Amino acid sequence: MTVVSNDPIWWPVINSYHIASYLQAVSFTVVTYDWVLTFGQEIELVWRQRCSLMTVLYLSVRYAGILFSVITILGMSSHIHCIRVF
Repeated sequence: MTVVSNDPIWWPVINSYHIASYLQAVSFTVVTYDWVLTFGQEIELVWRQRCSLMTVLYLSVRYAGILFSVITILGMSSHIHCIRVF
């Protein structure tokens, strides 16, 4: 059973979850937009070249950021039901 409290003590906590969810959604959107815009250049300049330390570092940093954004969004989705308590 879900308990809904309208206690003013919890309002700053609820507000911080609200703001955090917006910031995470914006960061995911920006990372995805950047990936879509530069994917053609990435194929041409990275994937078609010989594998080197720099290509491995570039790809690991690039895709670790995207993976981190996805995991953060999915992890925050369990808290989204807590941010709208009116």
